[in-house]
Amino acid sequence: MIFDGKPIDDISDEEIDKLVNEHMSERQHLEFKVTLNQNEPAKHELLRDIVSLANAGGGYLIIGIRDDGKGRAQRYEPDMIGDTQRIKQAVNSLCLEHIRDRIDGLEIKLRTVRGNPLVIVRVPTSTRIPHMVTFQNSTDFYTRYGDGKREMTMSEIREAFNQDAVALRLSRIETQLQTTISTLAALQRGKREEEIQEGIVPRFLSIEDGKTLADETLHRFIKEVGNEPFFRVSVTPVSPKEGLIDVASEPIRTLINNPPGSRRSGWNMEAGYRQIERFVEGIRRGEKNKEYLELLSNGHMEFWTPLDENFCWRQSPEEFSKRPRLYPYPVIEYPTTFLRLYRAIVDSLRISNDFIVDLCYLNLKGYILAPYAPNAIGFMDADTYSKPFEDKHLRVTRRTIKDDFDPDQTAYELIQTVYAAFGFDESVIPFFTGEGRFDFPS
Repeated sequence: MIFDGKPIDDISDEEIDKLVNEHMSERQHLEFKVTLNQNEPAKHELLRDIVSLANAGGGYLIIGIRDDGKGRAQRYEPDMIGDTQRIKQAVNSLCLEHIRDRIDGLEIKLRTVRGNPLVIVRVPTSTRIPHMVTFQNSTDFYTRYGDGKREMTMSEIREAFNQDAVALRLSRIETQLQTTISTLAALQRGKREEEIQEGIVPRFLSIEDGKTLADETLHRFIKEVGNEPFFRVSVTPVSPKEGLIDVASEPIRTLINNPPGSRRSGWNMEAGYRQIERFVEGIRRGEKNKEYLELLSNGHMEFWTPLDENFCWRQSPEEFSKRPRLYPYPVIEYPTTFLRLYRAIVDSLRISNDFIVDLCYLNLKGYILAPYAPNAIGFMDADTYSKPFEDKHLRVTRRTIKDDFDPDQTAYELIQTVYAAFGFDESVIPFFTGEGRFDFPS
């Protein structure tokens, strides 16, 4: 595949520039567009392009490059592309509203190559084909062959559905294996006490590799909670550095005390009565056996909370003791508001760094997850068809995000994996809007 299927941020300017300089042709995994017009035919055509890539193994749609009418890249069109931010938002909204099933891992990024603005859409290899376009009272299934797209035949659609069922089962098995392997690796790292001795303060500030810092803080968490059910989410700079964040500054304390995008009295980063406490490595708030937020001066931030009656809201003590049920608000609201807070910290300090995101549930065996929003029929009937989680731990595959990350979209991708671990697709995730944000009712 072109660019070896890499994430957009891993593609160099030289690789993109080569497409134009060598007048490379559109192909099965590559499509060019000058811009995205706002008329209905143009939107419909864009959706068909993206679906055709998804149904044919993935690829890239690059907006801002003109072809010669025969699919060969000719030149950049900086004066024709228009408002790239508006195009990015339009593409995201169109895909969310008009492509079924949603394409997991779809990327839409703004890039500037030699002064030329581009919008790049990366369509990953999908295990949920065939995807279809539902637009203006029509339903389309498209795929790609060579340098163009065409409508799928009924036999191709039928075959794709059959293949998808097998691929989905294999994907779930692979995801669970990765989760198990990652969790075992984290537990094994607990044997390396000689690397970071207990009682040495500061413990984490000297670590200058983000992966190591993420690993060691996770190990600390695993050791402290022991066999108790707990939730944790964290963000770690890829290149941590002591003093990256002035944790004693008034702007940072103001953000911690008034975190953006948090509902008062919700399951979020809102401070309530809890006071900020200064310690040698940073600042913290709350209690580890209730809700605990910690921000280190090297940029690492994490949040813990137990999977108790608060996390399993609207269950009686008897129900909780027999079959604890995760309530959708904390499942969704905690990671979303955590990432909104970190986004605000990054913006206030103009931090330029990639970040490592971890999310895990420890000692989750026997818990169920209720689909849909509270008071929906599916939620109220959850006990009849929701299967208890069978493994001990659930750890979402670690991911690296850029400094311009979208907190709600990043949270949505993490939450998708959590719901998938309980056998649900994203259609049952509540509160996510067509604008690509979570909206939590007051």
